[in-house]
Amino acid sequence: MTGASAMSMFAALLDRSVASIGELAADGRRFDRQAVVQIADVWDNNTFPLFDAALSRPAWLRERRARAALVWMADLAPPRRAWMIEQAAVAGHRLEPLLPPLVHRAGHYRDYQGRVQPGTAPLIAAAAASVAKDYDLARAEVRTVRVERAGQELSGYVALAAPRRYATPGDRGDAVVQVFLSDVRAVRFDSDDGAGATLAADAAGVEVCVGTQGRLRAASATVGFDDSSWHLSHAGQAADASTPRRRAGRRKPRQIQLSLPPGGAVDAATVLHQAMLEIRSVRYAQAVGRVSLRELCDTFAGAGDAVLTAAGQPGAARDDALRRLAEGWLTRSPLLAHRIAGRFADDHWVHALVPTSSPRSTVAGQPTQAQLTLADYTAAHAWFGAVRDASAVVNLAVPCDDGTWGLRAVEFERPARLWVRTAALTAPHAVSCTAGESLSLGDDAFIVTRHEPHLGSGSVPG
Repeated sequence: MTGASAMSMFAALLDRSVASIGELAADGRRFDRQAVVQIADVWDNNTFPLFDAALSRPAWLRERRARAALVWMADLAPPRRAWMIEQAAVAGHRLEPLLPPLVHRAGHYRDYQGRVQPGTAPLIAAAAASVAKDYDLARAEVRTVRVERAGQELSGYVALAAPRRYATPGDRGDAVVQVFLSDVRAVRFDSDDGAGATLAADAAGVEVCVGTQGRLRAASATVGFDDSSWHLSHAGQAADASTPRRRAGRRKPRQIQLSLPPGGAVDAATVLHQAMLEIRSVRYAQAVGRVSLRELCDTFAGAGDAVLTAAGQPGAARDDALRRLAEGWLTRSPLLAHRIAGRFADDHWVHALVPTSSPRSTVAGQPTQAQLTLADYTAAHAWFGAVRDASAVVNLAVPCDDGTWGLRAVEFERPARLWVRTAALTAPHAVSCTAGESLSLGDDAFIVTRHEPHLGSGSVPG
């Protein structure tokens, strides 16, 4: 559909966003938390511009504002732009002709003092050798390990606190090497075996080895650094020679000026915006399961088209149509009605739609089976002079009353030990759980405990 308007593309992106989130959350065993967060995040700064453009008159002004909003949306980063073009194509639109040429940004950048700072780069053999040259990985200690479902694949993240091999006058803070893994094929990690690490990359993929037995193998990875002295490293000094200097007159992000009239437009925009914030809250792994993604996606299916229809009504009918749209959304999502009430004045009509009782969860009380969808372990460490205890967050796909698989999050403060193997993330297992103390899946697929398990030698089984 080459002749579609910018406004129709804008609304179609909203409908594709809701549909995509629904697909990603349809089966808890294949949940893709990071993708859900990225999609919902699009609408944090773009929900109100959508309504503003839809309500603009005459048509040429509506088109101009819709196009400006789309350009601003795509300007965040190349992956956002690519996602927009892809989703518009799925909806039958060609979005790329409406956008300015893609500007390729340098991998590294400079801070306000002009010092070069690290971006992320593919972890290839040369990059692995560069990391080993700047950091003593043999004496590294695990700061964080996270493995999780990413739809049909697995993703991973490893943060290693490592001594620097280069001089850093006056800087005694930790240097953390960060590895982001895509398409993880094998996982084996024991928090009791987290000292010492190696990075390797070749044509077959990437491997991060931790301790004596731990390893994560993946198809690809990127590497970055949380290191305030990185500009002094060998890699930093090399990047300094090729990273452009900051210019005082560089382009600033374009700002979208909004002029939404009070009443139904603001009400409907606020309800939709809150829904996206609720969905985006799963960026915090401990919040997974607290919000019904399926309920929200069912509620807002076709929301983009509905906004255009309501905004197209003449005169006072437009405000009534938008208010009825907001009322319908809140009626279909009691959980959202509970959460959004605080954004409106005490005498606002929204409060009349807030249920008197809390929505009932569809997840079984104590599941006998579960599949791991996320294991996130952070070791005890010092942070800006303060000591932080070890922590662990676990996400599980568990059976629901209706036969589908939902999600649940479990937190462990000061865990004594956590180990995880690939099998925990690939199939359901029998569950053994003592609230706040321990959780295990199968015989040896996954265990987290606040007390040492009795396993003889103390090594990871198998």
